[in-house]
Amino acid sequence: MYQTQNALLKEIDRVRELMITAALETGYTSNETVRHSQELDTLIYEYQALCKETEVQRQKTKILFRQIILLTKKQYILSHA
Repeated sequence: MYQTQNALLKEIDRVRELMITAALETGYTSNETVRHSQELDTLIYEYQALCKETEVQRQKTKILFRQIILLTKKQYILSHA
């Protein structure tokens, strides 16, 4: 699996170009074009999964920071009470 969204986007673009070239040279239903199309589908699915994973991590980080802030405020209030 690709480590970054940018690397995956570059690979998606590369395979898309291969698919377009194959379609123009060998036809839209040729084995080569279909193979590139299927590979492109897989890459797009991986990209969507990576985007979702990134968003989940972002939300978890927000929650963690909020908890830290609340604990810090609570400790401050308790120490000055």
